[in-house]
Amino acid sequence: MKKYFIISLMFLFTNTNIFASHTDKNSVVLDKKNAIYWQDDLSSQKSSEDWDDAIEYCDKLILNNMKHWRLPTFNELLSIVDYTRVDPAINPVFEYVNEGTYWTSIDFSATTSRAWTIDFRTGKTYYNYKTTNHSVRCVKEIPASAKDEK
Repeated sequence: MKKYFIISLMFLFTNTNIFASHTDKNSVVLDKKNAIYWQDDLSSQKSSEDWDDAIEYCDKLILNNMKHWRLPTFNELLSIVDYTRVDPAINPVFEYVNEGTYWTSIDFSATTSRAWTIDFRTGKTYYNYKTTNHSVRCVKEIPASAKDEK
C-alpha cells in the first residue's frame, strides 16, 4: 500500500506542467484540463480595489483580441497551486505572479460579504471581506472550435 502511495505522489508532483502551456501568444496560458485560458501578462499581477473591482476588471479585459474574461472559480484557481513550491506556490508555467492573495468568483457561503481567495505565497485558501484588495488573474472559456484544434 505504501508503495502505491509513493508512486501516486511522484506522479502528482512530476506532472505539474502537463495540464497547461503557454499559447503562441505568451500572455495567455492554455489549461486543457479545465478548458480555459488563463491571463498571464504583467497586468495579471494587478491588485484590485475590492472584489467588485476585480469582477469589473475581468469583464472589461481584452487580451490577445479575446473578450469575455471572468474571475476564476475556487476550483479553477486552486488547480494552479503547486504545493511543491513556495513563494510562489503556483504552477511554474505562469510567468507573471504576484506573490500574494488572488480573488476567486466564489462567495463564502456563511456570508456574502466575503469571498474565497488563494494565497500564492503558500497555496493556502482564505475567505476575505470583499472590500479588501487582492490580486486578479482572469480566465476565459475555450471556445468549442478551439478545443477541437488543440
